[in-house]
Amino acid sequence: MLLKFNTRIYQFFIDKMDLFEAMESRVNVKVYDKRDVPEELIAQILHAGTLAASAGDIQPWEFVVVKDKKTKIDLSVACLRQRHVEEAPLVIVVCANLEKVALKFGERGKTLYAIQDTGASIQNMLLAAHALGLGASWVHAFEEEAVKRILKLPDKIKPVGVLAIGFPLPYEKYYKTDIIPFENISWSEEYGKELPWFFKETWKDRFGIKKSLYENLKEMKIPSIEVKSTEANKVEDKTKPQDVKDKKPSVFERIFNWIRGLSRKTPTEKS
Repeated sequence: MLLKFNTRIYQFFIDKMDLFEAMESRVNVKVYDKRDVPEELIAQILHAGTLAASAGDIQPWEFVVVKDKKTKIDLSVACLRQRHVEEAPLVIVVCANLEKVALKFGERGKTLYAIQDTGASIQNMLLAAHALGLGASWVHAFEEEAVKRILKLPDKIKPVGVLAIGFPLPYEKYYKTDIIPFENISWSEEYGKELPWFFKETWKDRFGIKKSLYENLKEMKIPSIEVKSTEANKVEDKTKPQDVKDKKPSVFERIFNWIRGLSRKTPTEKS
């Protein structure tokens, strides 16, 4: 079935806790299952990349999606022979359009803003991949000219990052890097002055730093977002047992419910 993806805001929401859990639990994954990554999930990852902040709202990012085996082998060599680039079912090369950003910001846009913006885009994509049940690795080290030659990139397009993506193996152990506590690298008003509010024990307890930065959010009441369902959904919902209707759908189920809703639209129906 051919699905049409448009540019409207997706009727799919991840609550606040999901975001903080994704940030804290995401790990670098370099060993993948052989299964292909569905195009629906690729679309979600690419869309997440376009939601990043950018200088002057230029949005200089562009993406090259690679699934061809030979191309992945060539990219693996260009990435200093990092084997997981070849073995990943999906590789996305995130690029910056230097010509576009230079029109507004000149040389500084090419050397700084373009890198900042695509870096933000990449982080969005990593979090989206993790939230979708995928594993990803951001490959920083690569021969730029080799990547440009392999992907036939024009001079104005600069490759910034290579993302190797796939389903993680359930029996593999993935380790989280020890994180430097923010209180050790954050300063108040000027460099070297500690954050006075953090080091007061009462405030430390209040923010729940001893457990987790988002632990205290669990008790917050977040307003629910009401999404109008179609008549077909209402009929289908009535046939479900009560315990199924009350069960909160998983992130994966919400994605495919949204995709299923798109597939029901007629060609003349407006988004």
